[in-house]
Amino acid sequence: MLEFKITNQTIERIDNFEVVADSRNYLKAHFTFSDEWEGDITAIFGYGNEYYSVLLENGECIVPWEVIKPHGFSVSVVCGDRITADCENVKVEKSGYIEGQTPKPPTPDVYEQILSSVKPPFIGENGNWFMWNVENKMFEDSGIRAESVDGYTPVRGVDYWTDEDKAEIKSYVDEAILGGAW
Repeated sequence: MLEFKITNQTIERIDNFEVVADSRNYLKAHFTFSDEWEGDITAIFGYGNEYYSVLLENGECIVPWEVIKPHGFSVSVVCGDRITADCENVKVEKSGYIEGQTPKPPTPDVYEQILSSVKPPFIGENGNWFMWNVENKMFEDSGIRAESVDGYTPVRGVDYWTDEDKAEIKSYVDEAILGGAW
């Protein structure tokens, strides 16, 4: 695992791990920060003129495979509105792997990562909607009933108004308009 220490705006690699090219979903990077680094932090990995942003989770992330190539890649971090750091270069040794013909899917960008972390709501046993809390990484009871007050869950195209409801509404509107309220 790669280890980086960020003090103010300076990033420093503090491990001795030897990185070998062509690994996928293997190489991790861990970052520790000085106190001013708060909130969502994004690591930026660069190879040539291509850069890949990865949202850190508990100070860690998987290094995008697109940058793990000989002779190395750069690493930086950014957070908030906006704290930046300088770059640290990571040396990468050549591997014995020969690239095949099948293209691999790219590393998801930051927005795809955020969207994939959101889970769809569901109705709990108590009849309330349970919503995913991205910050706490768990479902929470929203306190909102999944049914309307009369026990019906609305379905598009279904008329839930009774004749009595319609007559009451018509009477109210007639009184308001014809009675001079408008």
